[in-house]
Amino acid sequence: MSAGNPPGPAPSPPPVVRRRGDRGKIYTVVGVIVVAALIVGVGAGTSWYGLKSTSSSSGCPTAITLQGQGAAFPSSIVLQWAAEFGGDTGNPVNYGPSGAGQGITELTDKLVDFAVTDEGLNASQSSGLQSAVGSFLTLPVTAGAVVMIYNIPGLSSKSPLNLTPTQMAGIYLGLITTWNSTALTVNNPGLNKSTSLIEPVYRSDAAGMTYVVTNLMSDWNSTWRNNPSLGTTIAPDWNVLKFPGLTPASGNSGVLNAVKSPNKGYGAIGYTDLYDASVKGDAMAHIQNSYGYAHGGGYIVPTVTNTTSAIDDVYNATAATLPLPTGDWSQVSWVNASGQFDYPLATIVYILAPLNPTPSTHTATSAEAAALRWWIDWVATQGQFYSRAYFPFPSPPAPLLKEDQNATAKMTFNGNSFPLCT
Repeated sequence: MSAGNPPGPAPSPPPVVRRRGDRGKIYTVVGVIVVAALIVGVGAGTSWYGLKSTSSSSGCPTAITLQGQGAAFPSSIVLQWAAEFGGDTGNPVNYGPSGAGQGITELTDKLVDFAVTDEGLNASQSSGLQSAVGSFLTLPVTAGAVVMIYNIPGLSSKSPLNLTPTQMAGIYLGLITTWNSTALTVNNPGLNKSTSLIEPVYRSDAAGMTYVVTNLMSDWNSTWRNNPSLGTTIAPDWNVLKFPGLTPASGNSGVLNAVKSPNKGYGAIGYTDLYDASVKGDAMAHIQNSYGYAHGGGYIVPTVTNTTSAIDDVYNATAATLPLPTGDWSQVSWVNASGQFDYPLATIVYILAPLNPTPSTHTATSAEAAALRWWIDWVATQGQFYSRAYFPFPSPPAPLLKEDQNATAKMTFNGNSFPLCT
């Protein structure tokens, strides 16, 4: 497909705070912390799907290994939580950051006790999970920023890439194919010197970060939004977009590696989380938000402050209509917040867990159910300290964390309630 301008922008900034589809300062100690998390959180169990044990004389479980699977996006903080929770309680937590889609699948297949995702489940996912484990909880536990990373020959490091959501969609639709296209140089004069073709890199696995990116592109671009193979989803049918340069990558690490080493003659762009991009020193695009579109500017740097602002503004606008943890979160969107300094690719991350596990689920005993509740409550309370102190993952608004605790108070095992361990 030849180079050209993308579809024109919406006539007014889209005031989107709900989904349209069927459903994207680093501290010097973080490297040490993540290594410790990997060693303690993953290595504490004797096997990945093994080691289930007993309860202490106080009634609180000990030596029970909880199994989780899901999003790579928050994996650094989830692994840190796992390490700290295991040390505090004697109950190890294993977490595999294989992608949100895999986490949902493994929870549905009763292979894990909980999943982590950066999306509320769509109708098909929700129906499958409910058939498998009964009622389930969708619990906001952290927030973060998906960032667009790039490696463009000829672009000075002093000239950060400014992108609009419309330009993002044009790149991933194959409508903008060169970095010096007038569609990009209009807000990136530094790209005039680049002769590279564009290599858009995408996650080939079902990924919550893909969901966040496609959510924003769907809000701004009708072609992306209305194509039944695209839209807002963790797994677009990328095969409908075959064009030179479009590059699949498996997992978050695959995207990072592909962007770092573009194909010959290309400059690459892809997406990852703020933590990984910052640790690896990747260049991150500044993304125009709705306020900036309306006022002729507003290219927002992905920071913790701008991410927190975005999440808070969406929450304040939608709090009265947000579902309970047992409700349908499929239409809740955190991207495209309307505030002046809101980073538009912000999102909330959720823990998914059965409300009433039974002996037929992976959480197969009352002690395991008590450990699962303990874990979730710990994450919603003590775990938030680690988010704020060491990682670029802001806490969700306090009322949402309180709802998490209210929801776990209603958990039962095989129909019987159990006390919260602290």
